Parts: sequence; C-alpha cells; structure tokens
Amino acid sequence: MTTRRTILGAAAAAPLAALGLAACSDDDGSGVTLRVGELGAAPVTQELFKAAGLDADLPYAIEWKQFVNAGPEYIEAAGAGAVDVGFTADTPLIFAAANGVPLKAVAATTVDDPATSFNAILAGAGTGISTVADLKGRKVSFQEGTITQYHVVKALESVGLTLDDIETANLPVVDANTALANGEVDAVATLGIYWSQAELAGATLVATGADYFPSIGLLSARTEIIEDAAYTDALADYIDRYGRAQQWRYANLDAWTEQYAALTGLPLDVVTATETRAPVTLGPVTDAIIASQQDQSDGYAALGIIDPLDAADQFDTSFSSAFEA
Repeated sequence: MTTRRTILGAAAAAPLAALGLAACSDDDGSGVTLRVGELGAAPVTQELFKAAGLDADLPYAIEWKQFVNAGPEYIEAAGAGAVDVGFTADTPLIFAAANGVPLKAVAATTVDDPATSFNAILAGAGTGISTVADLKGRKVSFQEGTITQYHVVKALESVGLTLDDIETANLPVVDANTALANGEVDAVATLGIYWSQAELAGATLVATGADYFPSIGLLSARTEIIEDAAYTDALADYIDRYGRAQQWRYANLDAWTEQYAALTGLPLDVVTATETRAPVTLGPVTDAIIASQQDQSDGYAALGIIDPLDAADQFDTSFSSAFEA
C-alpha cells in the first residue's frame, strides 16, 4: 500500500521541475531566501534539519526566525511581511484569516494514529477530578483564542455543559502548569511538552483531544510567496525537506530525543514522552483537513470571538503535487 511516507520518499527523489512547479529566479535558486519562522524559545526545527542532514546543499537560503510567543507572534510577523513560512497548530491560521493576515496552509501534518492527540485536559493532584463532568464548578485554565479553549468547549459540550458551568482562567500554557501545581486552578487544558511536564509533576489525565477533534498541524506561507514564481521551487523543496525531517525524527527517536533534551535542557523522560505520544506525517491539504478547520472556525464564531469564516480560504492546494510520486 502506498503511504504518504513512501510518496514523500518518491517526491524527494524527483527533480523539482518534474513536480510541475515554477522555477526560482536563478537556475540554482541562489538569490532566493526563505524566512522560516519557528515557534518557541529553542531552535528545534533547525536542529532537526541538521540532525537529519537536510540543512546542506540547499538551492536557496534559509533565514530562521524564532517566535518565543508562538502562534500569535508568528501571525503578527507574517502580517507585517517579516516571515515567509512556518509550522504551527491549526488554530493560528483561523485567527490569521479573521484578522486579514495573508497566510495560507500549503501542507499539513496529521497523526498516524487517530486515537492519539497533542492536546490534554489535566487535573491537579488531590482535586478529585477524573472525568470531564467533574469539571463542573471547578476552575479550569486555558488560553483564550487557542486550541486549548476549543478543547475545553468541546469536552464540556460532550457532557452537556458549557463554559458557564465552570470558572475559567485565561492563562498561556507556559504559566498554567505553575498555577496548577500551586493549586490556583483545578485543571488545565494544555499540549505538547507542557502536557508531559505537568504529568511528571503529578497532574492526572482527564481527557485528550482525540475524542473531540483531530490533531492537525499546518505548514503555512504568505500568499505573496506562494504566488511569486521566484519562490515556488524553494517553497516546494522546503515542504519536501520538512516532510523528510519528520520521517528521520521518528526513525531515529533515541538519537533525536537526546539531542532535543540537550538543546532545550529539558529532562530526557519529558522529551521522550512528548516525542512518542503522537507521531505525525506531513501530507497535502485534504478535504477532511479543511472540514476540520471549518468546524473549529465555526466553534470560535459561535463563541463570538471571530466572525464566521470560510475555512477553505485558509488553504492553498497548489503544492499537493509535491506529494505525488
């Protein structure tokens, strides 16, 4: 059976010209610089590219840009024309669209196992919370306008509750763990490495996002870059390298988790738990991904956070050929 992993392998072996994409401004791509945004304080994607040997022989230049304040900061920079491409969760693209930022997803990661998720609702030790229904009347932390808020809303809906049935605390995930450990909140909606850190500190799992929405990540680019023939080969090549970096990541987990831990200073068990929780594969934008984005967009609109959106406008499918053999 052909999988997206084998498709990416075949695409990597094919010349970019065979992908039906326009050429860069120079034959070798020189003169083209992709400004790539990375979320968080540590240059994890850069390190991954180096570890996988994908940072050499680039036919264009990469200027890496770090966004410590994650998705919102990346969107702001994209709106100002200060970054060209980056990987985020699905939610930032919704708020980019809501604010008129010319950013579109050109590829997406999905979890290999739909029963896995990046997202969790965790309860503090000694709170007696073990189910979503137990959240009624309790103080729950999430960051407004992010997937953590959407997670809480969908989880509460599943047991006939709403945000009015809980006490809410609007906290970034980086601060929520401290609040949970100090007993300032009873539960948190969190994700990724923060999930692992909270569990290590004694928090217990109430619900993952898998029962409520698929875990999707989006590789997005400014529309100006997508539409500029001088950049399309470079962008196609970056998409391919990003996909191969993910393949290397999961094929070399022991080596990678050690490098990740050394880079960030995080405990190895925290990194390992995060990296093995929900392996992903990069692939093209699909109807199912757009439908999921529409559901989430509608959820924020129903909360009155944004105006209604057509989620299809948040995507560009012209790079799907990069995943064809």
